[in-house]
Amino acid sequence: MRLRWWALALAVLWVVWLIAKPSKALIERRMDKAVALATECKAREAQDELIALRSTRATQQQLKQVQQSLNEAAAACTRAERRREAWFETRGAIQKLIKADAYDKARQRLAAFTKRWGEDEETRALRKRIDEGRREHPLADPSRGDPDAR
Repeated sequence: MRLRWWALALAVLWVVWLIAKPSKALIERRMDKAVALATECKAREAQDELIALRSTRATQQQLKQVQQSLNEAAAACTRAERRREAWFETRGAIQKLIKADAYDKARQRLAAFTKRWGEDEETRALRKRIDEGRREHPLADPSRGDPDAR
């Protein structure tokens, strides 16, 4: 065989090796992608990306780092889901209390929720709605709400 055929064969092998060998940048991009999927609460896709990373030349330390990030993101997603469920339940109960003109109980229920889960824009808006309802519907007997008026 001529020298140019040998050179061509070596060039083809070199290109195949470059394509087959994952670079550090490729591994880091896949790691970042897995973590990003996990923070978006897409656990299955993130786990698939971690499995794909295991088939590359990622080090054990890199895999451990990604797994730890996935675990932390899963815990945050679980907490966010529990908060959503608790908010749905609390909001429904508070709306029923508002319809029944039980503003003090509604305020207590909201306070218990915010103590457990924290305050956000939705809770502030509902608190404002409760306070407005209390002002619109004062007690029929003002002395009932004020212990000093007796």
